[in-house]
Amino acid sequence: MAKFRVRRARTVREVLEGLGLPAEAIDEAERAGTAELLALDAVVLPEKAKLTADELAEKVGIDVVEVRRYWRALGFVDVVADEPSYSKRDVAILKSLVGLTRDGLVDPDIAFQVARVIGMSVAQVATAVVDSGLSRSGERPDDGGSLAVRSGDLLPFISEVIDYAFRRHLRAATRRRVLLASSTDGETQVVGFADLVRFSEMSQQLDDRELAELVGRFDRLVHDIVVRHGGRTVKMIGDAAMFSVIDPGAAALVALELSEEVANDPVLRGLRVGLASGPVLARDGDLYGSVVNIASRLTSIGRSGAINVDQSLRAALSGDRRFAFRSLGQRPLRHIGDMRVYRLSRGPITRHPASPPTPADA
Repeated sequence: MAKFRVRRARTVREVLEGLGLPAEAIDEAERAGTAELLALDAVVLPEKAKLTADELAEKVGIDVVEVRRYWRALGFVDVVADEPSYSKRDVAILKSLVGLTRDGLVDPDIAFQVARVIGMSVAQVATAVVDSGLSRSGERPDDGGSLAVRSGDLLPFISEVIDYAFRRHLRAATRRRVLLASSTDGETQVVGFADLVRFSEMSQQLDDRELAELVGRFDRLVHDIVVRHGGRTVKMIGDAAMFSVIDPGAAALVALELSEEVANDPVLRGLRVGLASGPVLARDGDLYGSVVNIASRLTSIGRSGAINVDQSLRAALSGDRRFAFRSLGQRPLRHIGDMRVYRLSRGPITRHPASPPTPADA
């Protein structure tokens, strides 16, 4: 990866002057409140848009309906039909997407599905970058450097990091898929939910800054512990986290460490964890199926600190002395029915000599 050079923060006016706009035009844009948008377009999308949707469709070799379908899949708002809104860069990207399907490398429905996932993921990254610029001071930056311009100036760095991270995560995801496919238990993994206790109460007592810090603290804690044990954070859902781990022992350690860390945290007030094991449906980076529903429902049982697991995971960890289990008997789970539930805690030893290694980079 090439070294990223940090440039001096530029003002909106400096960017527009660099484009050759006369002072009168800049003054007018500032009065109209459009100066920052002009600067943003210049920094982020410097190539001039010259093509309408019909012209783009003609160059790519598809009809305009399909152009709009790809455009929406990537998360972009429809543009005015006769307005030049596309550049040569848009032509190249759409040709690449269409070429994948025409060459038979990717099914068309899969291409749109992948485009949607990319659009949602990159939109989240872009929003996080902009939000982080605001959160540094809690207010818009002064004339020393526009938020929009600063975000644009980060492009070389962000682009390289996204490319690097995608390559590493692609390798990790492929390894997980190979491990699941080759497992003697079939495509079985452990799904976990970690649910903060009394979050609604806390959210009413904290101001926006304090609430953001609390949620960020929980996010960092979950991510660090899950990744450390070879798992994947599937998603954060406000006051809850969903994660998956292939190895049952590693999943149990994730739950125990999460519970212990939250219990000792001066800000977070408690956690309940639910774990369930079995086959799941993977789609668009998310997980679905009865195992997911069971794990989620298990977080509703017990007080703060409770770690509840299903019978399948209890059986998978039988004989592993790192863990102890107490049967809670049959418990009703909403929309699922009665299930035997077990309470997980640490066992007499902290490390099992036959513990399998967690998959690298998972």
